[in-house]
Amino acid sequence: MLVVHEDPLPRLVHVAGLGPGDREAFRLRRAARSGTVRRLHAGTFVDATEWDALTPRRQHVLLVESAARRTDERHVVSHLSAAALLRSPVLGEWPARVHVTDPRGRTSQTTAAVSKHRGPLDDDEVTALRGLRLTSPPRTAADLALTTRSRREAVVLLDDLLHRGLVTKEDVLASLDRRPAARGRTGARRALAFADGLADSPGESAARVDLDRLGAPPPVLQKSFDVGRGRYDPRVDFWFPDQGCVLEFDGMGKYTESRWRGVLTADQVAVKEKFREDDIRRHPDVREFIRCTWWHLHDLRRLRALLVEAGVPCSRRL
Repeated sequence: MLVVHEDPLPRLVHVAGLGPGDREAFRLRRAARSGTVRRLHAGTFVDATEWDALTPRRQHVLLVESAARRTDERHVVSHLSAAALLRSPVLGEWPARVHVTDPRGRTSQTTAAVSKHRGPLDDDEVTALRGLRLTSPPRTAADLALTTRSRREAVVLLDDLLHRGLVTKEDVLASLDRRPAARGRTGARRALAFADGLADSPGESAARVDLDRLGAPPPVLQKSFDVGRGRYDPRVDFWFPDQGCVLEFDGMGKYTESRWRGVLTADQVAVKEKFREDDIRRHPDVREFIRCTWWHLHDLRRLRALLVEAGVPCSRRL
């Protein structure tokens, strides 16, 4: 059985009957109208305050658990819903519907609550987590590489699963090879070849795809510099050795999220990061140190200008 740690989720309240004489159903309907509880699916409710406190990914996990009571037992949680259970990141919004695969299904179907995919599943492509049956990490990675809307989205998911050791490229490739007629197979194989488990955040993965789109030289990932005194993490996200340029992806999480900040305040993190940058800049091999953010990735002309100004060539124009 797969083990992926997840903090406890709010308790779901299930009502077997929703007839007019059911007092609990009447109470929950009234509470849903007042906004104190949220209806997830017919007969399933959750406290609204607890729901609102969840991240979008964890909200989707709760939707999966709610929908599991309504779907056929042969259905297997898959695609983005399996990714949510695996704690993988996505670019964009989590789906409003729960995705499942029916290994005996003849057609794909979509209802208000569930998107059902068809396709055979071998025994080793199904695992269990949180009491649910879901596609294995390699099968999930293959499904998403085949169906995500862009190469950037596919690489973000693949990088994450590789980084956490939940898949190997060989296992994902084997899953792709089991479906030789699948649409998008060429693009999926290219995304898999490009994916790299050294990337340790969605922003780094997205930036690496965009660097390739711009025709920048392939950077060294997680380059470590000996800055002396051992005060700071000497690794950098991207290193262009021929240009002597360090590029860091600066997500806001390191300043705003407690899991990255620890006991430090945002201001203390910023000061620590400034000292770290100063030490790396003093390294004899480093001539430039630049930072990009999601703002640069939302318009690649901004990223291109940043790179060119630092002496990093970009062979492709947008």
